[in-house]
Amino acid sequence: MKKFNFSSASIKLLCILFVFLSMCIVYSCSESGEEKTETSDSILIPQDHEFMGDQTCRSCHENEWKAWQGSHHDYAIGEANEEMVRGDFEDVSFRDGDDTYRFFREGEKYMVEAPGPEGEPEIYEVVYTFGWEPLQQYLVDFGKGKYQALHAAWDTEQNRWFSLYPDELIEPGEWLHWTGQSMNWNTMCADCHSTNLKQNYIAEADSFNTTWDVINVSCEACHGPGSEHVEFMNSNEADDATPERIRKDLSLAQNTSQLEEINTCAPCHSRREKLTDDYVHGNNFLDHFDPALPHPENYFADGQIRDEVYVYGSFLQSKMYTNQVQCTDCHDPHTLQLKESITDNKLCMNCHEPSYNSRQHHFHEENTEASQCVSCHMTGQTYMGNDYRRDHSFRIPRPDLSEELNTPNACNNCHSDQPTNWTARAIENWYGSGYENNAPKILAKAGSGAATPNELQQWINDPSQPEIIRATLVWYVGQFPGPQSNVMLIQALESKQPLIRAAAAKAIHNLPDDVGRTLQQKALRDSIRAVRLPAARELAGLTENDFQPPQRDLLNRAIREYKTYLDVTQYFPQGQMNRGQFYEQQEEIEKAIEAYQKALEKDPGFNPARMNLAYLYNSRGNNARTEQLLRTVIEQEPKFGQAHYSLGLLLAEQNQLSKAVQYFEQAARLLPEYSRIFYNWAIALQTLNRPDEAESKYQQAINLEPENSDYRYGIVTLYMQQEQYERAMEHAAKLEELHPGNPQVQQLLQTIEQYMN
Repeated sequence: MKKFNFSSASIKLLCILFVFLSMCIVYSCSESGEEKTETSDSILIPQDHEFMGDQTCRSCHENEWKAWQGSHHDYAIGEANEEMVRGDFEDVSFRDGDDTYRFFREGEKYMVEAPGPEGEPEIYEVVYTFGWEPLQQYLVDFGKGKYQALHAAWDTEQNRWFSLYPDELIEPGEWLHWTGQSMNWNTMCADCHSTNLKQNYIAEADSFNTTWDVINVSCEACHGPGSEHVEFMNSNEADDATPERIRKDLSLAQNTSQLEEINTCAPCHSRREKLTDDYVHGNNFLDHFDPALPHPENYFADGQIRDEVYVYGSFLQSKMYTNQVQCTDCHDPHTLQLKESITDNKLCMNCHEPSYNSRQHHFHEENTEASQCVSCHMTGQTYMGNDYRRDHSFRIPRPDLSEELNTPNACNNCHSDQPTNWTARAIENWYGSGYENNAPKILAKAGSGAATPNELQQWINDPSQPEIIRATLVWYVGQFPGPQSNVMLIQALESKQPLIRAAAAKAIHNLPDDVGRTLQQKALRDSIRAVRLPAARELAGLTENDFQPPQRDLLNRAIREYKTYLDVTQYFPQGQMNRGQFYEQQEEIEKAIEAYQKALEKDPGFNPARMNLAYLYNSRGNNARTEQLLRTVIEQEPKFGQAHYSLGLLLAEQNQLSKAVQYFEQAARLLPEYSRIFYNWAIALQTLNRPDEAESKYQQAINLEPENSDYRYGIVTLYMQQEQYERAMEHAAKLEELHPGNPQVQQLLQTIEQYMN
């Protein structure tokens, strides 16, 4: 057995799906606890319907049009002119770290001198404003159809220029630099700030031909293309038409269901990844987008918002959502303003008992900020420097969880001079110690890896819990390979709720190949694209000959869909990495190398692609290139444990064992729970004739993973070399327990007995 097999080190990085916006459409549990199925009340607007523009809508809907004017949707983006530009362009300079911006005018043009892609000052024309308040950004024409958003933005409340990244030193060429991909309007922002926008990325030229029907978020961005509606309303049939018939050709109208409204709002008010480029108004959200679940990178451990998640990921956790509350119950759909005041709690009292608006409930002086419902139940985070956004999970303050989980809470947001146990005692004195909702605790426990499969199953099977929480727990099930997890994922794939099925399809990745392949084939039959695509990604290395009809047709359909997804996301570094992995599965190695290299061209710091490229070069015997890539990763990210481990394996492969153990040691410090590092470290030490150290590392590997046979065989070999046969027999006996009747184990036992005698 080749002990140092770099390619089979089982450390290939998983795809880190890039998402700029995320949220999902789910179908909540009813009050009776029964799961709802998908309903048929969504209006599907054919793609060939034409967009007519807001002026056409205005001809009949003057009041709605006037309400929409001046809204954030109206001002989502606009041409840079006297009416739209709010920043100071009167030849003023702004210093951002080592960079200087100068804003000035040339006649009617708005200009900026800013550090270009090489770091040297260059002059650009500002062509569009982006947003209205509390900040306004500015887009410059970067050539090849690209528009970039500056890091310097205008604070409309304090009337000053400020930096979106004041505490970061961002070098030219980096992903986050304003000339880089992270600030590219075409891919990162445009979809949700214009009506019927088509990105039209031309990969071969790395350019865009982006188009839209209306520059801002106009009527048809929410209601869908209006040509059929206009044609009908101008026909003789309209005179006697019912309200239902009049609304038939629009995707959102008065008195629509919660599902239809969320299908309309979610594509923009969500953190998600696009799966297609042909979203049709009214289509199922999960057929076109992949939502981010409340994992720790975007949310706090208990599910509170951390990173910018655009409202709905938190809203789906709430009782409001479960009880059919809709966006437009609180927000006017045209002005986007709240329908009632929150300073006197009038908005909340439209639904809640008046007793909640009293000192007996909130225990604070009345008519103060502390007595406002939102102060306790809708805390928030500040994004983009000055944009405060509230958490829409409408949770009760839990300072007790802050103590346990290191999460924020409303009480200590105000009483910052007090410890969390002080505020926790106050809450207990006022309301008692029992909490109805313990979903935050199980979510945190699952996120830390401490939840058992039994605990996860109990919560997943509870229909009273929010679907997004249950879906997240389903994803964590995949971290516990075994018979119980297999059954749970099979059940999840049969759920009536698509978000749960989608989470299960992703979790299958971590299961053994034989089990995973069966479940992935099951996922191919799903009606929802967000369920089919993870299965297609995993099965892409198989051929038609590996399937029986009609499973063959299902695979081919899913692969076609996955290729479309790869085309849609190819502008991003992660998209190119996904392409590289797909080409590897298809054994198109040159294309895989090209894709990984493109990922690094787009973002030189995108080390997951560099790692995969290193593995690929290693598999082709180009160890010099492999070593160069791994050392670059370590130079850029010294705490990237996988890179240290991989370099150790590579050096061991080349019989440079003394150097290899140094990298194994560093990898073990960075990844102390990764048992395989200690195993390979032990082999290297054993080969270097350092038996005591080797024994220690074998034992650490065994302590971390007691049932791993490789580790037992390794330490048996060491003890046999040292003629410590009784110790060897101890571990050989354990191997017999793990593999009763195994001929290889029986032979090993006989050999040890012979030496002992």
